[in-house]
Amino acid sequence: MSLIKKIKDYYNGNKRYLFTTPSHAQGDFIIPVLKEMLGIKYFKCDFSEIDGFDNLRNPDGAIKQLQAKIADIYDAKASFMLTNGSSSGIIAAVLSTLKENDKVLVARNCHISVYNALVLSGALPVWFLPEYDYEWGIFRGVKASDINKQLMKHYNIKALILTSPTYEGCYSEISEIAKICKEKSIIFIVDEAHGALYNFSDFNTMPAIKLGADISIQSLHKTAGAPNPAALLHISKDSNVTENRIQNALNLITTTSPSYPILCSIEGTVQFLDSPKGKYTVNKLIADVNKFRDNLPENIDICNNDDCTKLLIKIKGIDCIYASTILNKRFKIEEEYTTSSAMLFLCGIGTNTIKLNRLRKALEYISSSKKVQHCMPNQKAYSIPEMKYSPRFAYFSNKSALKTNIATGMISAEERVIYPPGIPLILPGEVITADIINALDSDDDYINVCI
Repeated sequence: MSLIKKIKDYYNGNKRYLFTTPSHAQGDFIIPVLKEMLGIKYFKCDFSEIDGFDNLRNPDGAIKQLQAKIADIYDAKASFMLTNGSSSGIIAAVLSTLKENDKVLVARNCHISVYNALVLSGALPVWFLPEYDYEWGIFRGVKASDINKQLMKHYNIKALILTSPTYEGCYSEISEIAKICKEKSIIFIVDEAHGALYNFSDFNTMPAIKLGADISIQSLHKTAGAPNPAALLHISKDSNVTENRIQNALNLITTTSPSYPILCSIEGTVQFLDSPKGKYTVNKLIADVNKFRDNLPENIDICNNDDCTKLLIKIKGIDCIYASTILNKRFKIEEEYTTSSAMLFLCGIGTNTIKLNRLRKALEYISSSKKVQHCMPNQKAYSIPEMKYSPRFAYFSNKSALKTNIATGMISAEERVIYPPGIPLILPGEVITADIINALDSDDDYINVCI
């Protein structure tokens, strides 16, 4: 039985007088401004784990049945609904597979939640850099040859963590990398947060667990239409990772009061995506975006990435920051981000032809306006700082704020991220170099260091 049906049945004759949380009592009292913003229906489906509604921490009823149904749809050994986003799934994947001092190979363009997972688990990262595209200011996908090179240099690697697709829509060679991991008994975890539509469409790839990854995590809110922060974690059918290990890890970090509205949104989203109408909607999105790409004038460059729904764009002769300002102020168009190298526009299930046509016309307008010299940043080859302390040790160490002009050689106690390339410039536990100091924002007078 589905959660959505459970809630509907509750109000069709089985309603009870609840002396439980949440205190709004399924809408018997709603703070006026919240009622105006969210409506009464939101509160009517906001339950605690009352009798018959199951428990996300130890599912044995409706939630267990629903997760089994989702696993069947995604062709997974097990699937888990996440009410705290993909971040919680990534942390659970690490906690369930790694222990203190285990070595994990990690692409440096990973999400910050991977670092958080390293702090909690005590695992030791072996960072590596994927290929960097200086023209667009992005990292490309990871190649199997990259992984082979890393494994020749580093021994006793227990797990590998990659992001695919990347934020900008680049795929890694998941299938070939999975074969390497299987041969060496390495757990392969893929942050697939931006790939939640791959199961239901004509994308030129397959979901990571179907390509051999042990675990994948997908954000339904990023591209698939669910509200923040609905997400899923999947274990592949041929993985040695057990359902119990994932459940125990999730129980360490997940609230004991999960949001039933988010759980219902996960159910409704997956149900829609798996329907004929849902698959038609996703394939129409792909067709609309490809048509947009094909009809841009020649003076507008679009990145040749793998996932067509990630539009990475720049206009010849026009500074991207200037173009972004015009888009925001004149056309009321908000992009995902802009760097000196490009503008990124994410297209999800809510992207329609009206929006795409407005974006195209706005770009055409800017491209024909007064030219502003486009200055590409003088990119230097990125080098990973030396790791002196583990993420966990650095997190719990004593810290002090130090003037940046005298911090060279000290060990950072904080993370700093710059765009481009949008990866950590430095993480806690890493040695601060003169190059890092020079790369910091001119307003950064202090940096926290370990003492």
